[in-house]
Amino acid sequence: MSSLDPATSASLDARCALHPDTVATAACQRCGTFACHLCLQWARDGRRYCGACAERALPPLASREDRFLANLVDSFVVFVPFIAGLVMLALTSEPTDEEFVSFGFVLFGLLGSLVLCLVQLYLSGQNGQSLGKRWRHIRVVRMDGSHVSLARIIFLRNLLPSFLNQVLCVFGLADAICIFRDDRRCIHDYLADTQVIQVPEHERGGTPSYRG
Repeated sequence: MSSLDPATSASLDARCALHPDTVATAACQRCGTFACHLCLQWARDGRRYCGACAERALPPLASREDRFLANLVDSFVVFVPFIAGLVMLALTSEPTDEEFVSFGFVLFGLLGSLVLCLVQLYLSGQNGQSLGKRWRHIRVVRMDGSHVSLARIIFLRNLLPSFLNQVLCVFGLADAICIFRDDRRCIHDYLADTQVIQVPEHERGGTPSYRG
């Protein structure tokens, strides 16, 4: 992949691939083709591509609605077993009940929630999709379109924002409001160098393909 170093030196005499009479400004950072200032386009990942590469550089951004619904599901799903355990405890608890029965319901809820939490982490580490994101066909990737590591998801997208929210009470609100920016990136996306994109139709239910 070529850099953005100007391709205008006399020794190179690089010309635009589409406009041979025009001196190239730089090389496309995806295919390396020389292009003039009219052909180069800035993409969402902060790089410049030729027209053809810019169109296929990154899939469309996830919609705000899909991100909200996915986050709603992810925030609720891990607590379902624990809530179920509490409900069963409330429905069956009587003064004559053995203590180990009550303990069993609570343990069932805790273990179930732990298992679902591990499933969420596993799926996120595999393809950037939690259960909610899989449902809405969206995925977390790095800004260059490459795979995002589980460590980055845990520490930079989740733990660090949670810590900042405890220190700065308005962080959570500011983080959520940023979704209305044109790039639809929240503060935790900037911290982790990530973005949320739509999963292409041909990849849904299959193996994701990453750039970089």
